[in-house]
Amino acid sequence: MTRLALHAVRLLGFADTQAVAARFSQDPGLVESQLIDAGVNGFVSHSTFAGTSGWSLSSLGRTENERLLAEELDQTGAREAVVAVHENFADINTGVVGACSAIQLNSPSSEDAMDVLIGSLASWRPLEQQLSGLLPRFEGYSERLLGALKHAAQDTAWLTAMDRDSFHRAWFELHEDLIATLGIQRG
Repeated sequence: MTRLALHAVRLLGFADTQAVAARFSQDPGLVESQLIDAGVNGFVSHSTFAGTSGWSLSSLGRTENERLLAEELDQTGAREAVVAVHENFADINTGVVGACSAIQLNSPSSEDAMDVLIGSLASWRPLEQQLSGLLPRFEGYSERLLGALKHAAQDTAWLTAMDRDSFHRAWFELHEDLIATLGIQRG
């Protein structure tokens, strides 16, 4: 089982083999084999829900994912950098959570939400560059977030919808990636 396939399942939550493979640009055939092996080891399970089939992480798989990520941090010497980025991210995250909530509730402050999201992306970009130099798997979040903002100009569902790679969905995944990497709980 490679670290990336298991980590992709964690980040995506419930996804088919193609989506798991696509998350880190892996070969779908190889990823399917890795996921089957992971299932035999009790790290993932495959199920069908509402006509959709996919993989999900077990509690044993979550523990193994965290072990592999800690090993990666030790091998790359990136722990201090990830801790520092996470501390900066936490401040930015507060604004994103507020903006997304305002959009979802259609509150009066939702008018300022786009500015908050744009500013959050601008604040995230240098942090992503810093992390990507040490852990290349962090590359691409800025582009996904920017893509969602561009789509949102035509369809505001791209800000918070969960049925597409919206700003909220990509940001949530980024947050999960950071806390999983550090082995901490969402707070």
